[in-house]
Order: sequence, then C-alpha cells, then structure tokens
Amino acid sequence: MNDDVALVEDGLARGPEGFGPIIDRYRNAVFGVALSRLRNFHDAEDVAQGTFLEAFERLGSLRDPSRLGAWLRSITIHRCLNYRRERERVVILETVDELPGRGSSPEVDLERNELRGKVLAAIGRLGKAQRETVTLFYIGGHSLNEIAAIQEAPIGTIKRRLHDARKKLKEEMLQVAEEVLHKEAPGEELGKRVLEMLNIYTGGGRWDEVMAEVKRIGVQGLSGFARALELPHWPSRRFAVKVLTGSGLDGESVAELLKALVNDPNKKVRKHSLHALRLEVDEQRKREEFLPLLIPLLEDCSGLVRRNAGQRLQSWAADVPLETAARALANERNPEAREALGDLVLAIIEARGEEERR
Repeated sequence: MNDDVALVEDGLARGPEGFGPIIDRYRNAVFGVALSRLRNFHDAEDVAQGTFLEAFERLGSLRDPSRLGAWLRSITIHRCLNYRRERERVVILETVDELPGRGSSPEVDLERNELRGKVLAAIGRLGKAQRETVTLFYIGGHSLNEIAAIQEAPIGTIKRRLHDARKKLKEEMLQVAEEVLHKEAPGEELGKRVLEMLNIYTGGGRWDEVMAEVKRIGVQGLSGFARALELPHWPSRRFAVKVLTGSGLDGESVAELLKALVNDPNKKVRKHSLHALRLEVDEQRKREEFLPLLIPLLEDCSGLVRRNAGQRLQSWAADVPLETAARALANERNPEAREALGDLVLAIIEARGEEERR
C-alpha cells in the first residue's frame, strides 16, 4: 500500500477532512477484523467506528506510516477485547441479534438475519487466523498483498490460510458467505458517521459519544490533541480544545497544551487558554506559570478575548497588576469588554485594600 504515507501526511495536515480518505480505504478492513472476532455485524460496526475515532486522535503517534493498515488492525483487535469485556458476555454464534434493515419488512429482516447467522456460524468454525483472512478477502475484495500487509504475514501464509478456509467451507456456503459479507460491508455510511463525529463543531453530531470515547482513551490521546491544535483549520482547533477542556483529563497532563493557546491566531481558540486557571493544579504554579501568560490577554487585539480575560482574572485580582488592568480599561472601546475590565479593576482595588488592612 504505497500511498499510505501520503494518506497519513494528509490526515495530519488537514484534520477530519484529510482523515476521510483513510476511512474510505480501510473501513472494510477494520470492519472485517472486528467481525471476525465479535461475529456480530452490529457490534463490529460499533467497534469500527470507535477504531477510527481513536486512530484520528493517535495518528501523530504512528511512527511508520507505511504500517497504517497493520496499525489500524492492532487498534481494532484491542477494542474488540475491550468491547467484549465491557459487555460481560460471550457472543454466541447461533444467537445473532441484529438491527432491522432499513425500509425492509419483518419477513425480509428475519430471512436476512437467518442467513447472516448461518454465515457467521460457518466462518466461526474456522481458526482465528483463517477467519480473519477469509473475512478480509470477501468483505471488501482485498487482494492477497493487501491482506498480507494488514496482517503483517508472508503472502504464502495468506494463500495457505485462504486455501484451507475454502476447503473447510462447503462450496454452497462459500458462495453464500461471499455474497453476504460483500453485501454487509459498511460502505460509505460508516465514514460519514465518523466524520460527523470528528466535525461536531459544524453544529451537529453526537457530542456525548465523542466525549465518552475521549475519556475512555484517556491520556494516550494527548498526542492527538497536540496535533489537532496545530492544524491550519481553526474550527478543528476549536473543536479539539473544547473536547480537551471537557474531557476531565488530569490537569497536569493538559496544562502545557492550554498554555500554548495564548499564541493561537484565532480568537475563538485563543480565549480557551484562560481555562488553564480552572485546572486542578497547584495554585502557586498558576501564579508563576499561567498568570504571566494570561494577563497580557487583557490587551488582546480581540474584544472577545479581552472580555473573557477580564471576567476570568477577577478571581485572581490580588495577582493582577492594577496598572495593566487600568490601562486596558482606559483603551477599551468594546462595551462588553469594558464592563468586564471595569469589574476587574474594582476587584483589584478591593483586593489591595484587604491586603493593607491585614
């Protein structure tokens, strides 16, 4: 897969939009790997969706972009293991509980699920390696070379697995399996759903699901946030910082990322640097590291940022120089920012008065 390197570079540079081609190329492979382990179409689709969300966050940690397919397979396998643990159940091949087909009758749904169950049961009797190989081969029409790259196995091994799997599957069932697997491949809908979640800042999407994924991935996803905050597309940066500040991740882990936001060229991203004052970190560290970076925002070129700075810094009035706040107030022309700065100046004067009375 010679152009995986280019796909990774584009995904890193252009955010969700650049990540789309990776989903297009590997959606069937990821779904196939998940299906071969979970043996349930609906569960496999859930895992595939989560795999791509995690891959987007961690793309910057992929050291060898030419291993993109194998890397996605590894993430998928780990998510399958976690998925089964979380559900606290063992998937029984003969009891396949699927979602009804769109716009189809109950009779058609019943027949479809029965056929699915037969195919999954037949494939389930194969060994794990054979099961994955035959699923990849039929579900997305992957070539032997592509499967070898994804599984990181010699081409001869792939040929042998496929040959042995075909021998174990009866000829009639082999044809049915090929038809069912090809028909049940996720198609473009999976990619659209993942991109919806990655592009939540456009006004839609499933924010709760994305937040749940970020919290589950935890600090392992910080490299993805660092990469996202460097993207040229400012809505992607804003989305990333909104998720970051709402993720509940350890304050020490996210502090450096938030501090760097003071230099962001976009005001809607830059204002979020003030969230650093709300992190659960040592108060003295906030005074020594955070405030010197944030106080200059009182004279930022954006009225939105100046207003937010005036509001947030009121809780730290004793540490804000009166001269700086007064100068910002004197030069302020934005009514909302002027009100916030006026309140800040009063808070500083009150704090100084209390200090003198002690």
